[in-house]
Parts: sequence; C-alpha cells; structure tokens
Amino acid sequence: MPAKYRTVFGGTWGLLCALLGAASGVAQLAGISGRTGRWALTAVFLACLLYFVVWFWQIAFVLKIRQLRAELLDATQALTLQRAGHQHYLDAIQRISEREKPLFLETLEVLVAVGADDDSDRIVEKRVTTPEPLVTHRTMRPIVPTDEERMIRLDDIAFKASRETFGTITALPLEQTRTLRVWMIFDPAMTTPTEWQVEYRPRGLWRPLRERGWDQLTWEDRLPTASGTPSAFTRFAITFTFPDNDQPPSVKERQGYGVLSEPVRDPSGRWEVVWRDERPAGRRYVWDLTQAVGRPS
Repeated sequence: MPAKYRTVFGGTWGLLCALLGAASGVAQLAGISGRTGRWALTAVFLACLLYFVVWFWQIAFVLKIRQLRAELLDATQALTLQRAGHQHYLDAIQRISEREKPLFLETLEVLVAVGADDDSDRIVEKRVTTPEPLVTHRTMRPIVPTDEERMIRLDDIAFKASRETFGTITALPLEQTRTLRVWMIFDPAMTTPTEWQVEYRPRGLWRPLRERGWDQLTWEDRLPTASGTPSAFTRFAITFTFPDNDQPPSVKERQGYGVLSEPVRDPSGRWEVVWRDERPAGRRYVWDLTQAVGRPS
C-alpha cells in the first residue's frame, strides 16, 4: 500500500479503536447489561465501520484524482514538447523549400468541380513536370475553404497523389491550420518529363456560391525559376464545371489575364467554362464565379 494511503488508513483505524473503547467504557460505567451492551457496541461498531468505509473511500478518491491530474499534466507537458520539436522540423523544411528555386518547367491543368452539395466539391490538378535536371520534392497548397480557423488534414479532403509512370509520391502536411501546405516527395526522383496529378475533395469549398450565387478563387503563381524566368509554368489552364442550371454560369478573371471560353453543357448536363493562359508570368489570378441559386433546368 502506498505511504499516503497507509497514513490515511492508520489514522482512521486509530480513531475507530478509540471510539469503540470509549463506547465500551461508557457502557460499563452506566451499568448496562451484557446483552444490551453487546448490541450497543455492535451498533457503534457498525456505524463507525460505515463511517470509516465512506470516509476512506472519499479520501482515496480525492488522492486518486490528484494523482491522475498530475499524470495528465506530465503527459500534456511531454506532448507539448514533442509537438514543439515536430513543428521545429516542419518549419525548417518549409524554410528550405521556400529558399529553393524550382529546377523544372511545368504545364498545369486544373479541374474545379462545383458540386451540387458540399460533399461533391472536387479538385483535380494534372501536371507535366520537366526537370532541369532533377526534381526530388516540392511543396504545394491545395485549394481549401479559408473562411474559418480550423485544422485541415489530408484525410479530411481525401487527398490522393499519383504519377503516370512508375514510382510513388509521398505527401506530408507542413501547415494544417486555415491553409494547407503539402510537401510532395517523389521516389524515384524525376529525371525526365513526368505526368502526375493530385485529387482531393475540399468539402464545402463552394458552399458560398451555392447559397448566395457568387464566390471567388485566387491563385498565386509565384514560382520564379533558377533560370530567371518569372514562372515555372509554361501553360496554365482551368476547367470550371457547374451543376445543372437553367442559367449559364459566369467566370471572369479580374485583371483580364488569359482567355475564357463561353459556357457550354457537357454530356451529363453540367455547365463547363475553360480558362487558359498560354504565357504565365508569375501573376496573381483572381476569378469571380457566379451562378443563379437553386434553378435547375
């Protein structure tokens, strides 16, 4: 038995013995008969025993709670230290990534699928990367809702990465609060033009568009290459698809960058608008999207 429990038990047991002795002495002094005295002593004993059990249980419960609180505090402190160390490594990886200029050229085609509900919002980013001369890793920011401070994990958006040729892509999160940043590791490294893609489902991304009829998408093309060109992209295209509606949607790039097609219906009845920039130059793009609310054809 731990020392703290022995102390509590010993003190309580001493008190119980003292009470029984006092009760026995009172019975003798009062001249109570043997049978009646035994009943009285038994009643006193049982009452004291019950009090002892309840009191001891309360004390033991309080001591156990204190012990658990102390253990929880120790575990929390250890976890905090581990998280701080883990974040230190992530910050170092991010700084290294930000300082490196891309040693590649790339074409990018993005499918932005506005779903009929939160669960059907979907993004597909298809890339063809030409190494100059080698690509082992890179970082990217998936398109996710940024209207609230919350943790976003790769599993939350069903993030998948694949490459057309042999090899694997390992995706590791660097940032997960509000914006998501992912470290992509290619194994084996890219040494020839390689086609690869990521697909994910940012649930509720286009909820504002469905509820109020308008929203916007922003993309930062800030990947200056080691050769000095303002962008690693040689071609950038986005296909916006919208749910069935009796009115066509509208897509406009605020600065007039790129070329937009007219809205057309695909074989499934969804609306489709294609935007492309054949000469990316490290720009910041902002597209305004509009669609009538709740008017299926």
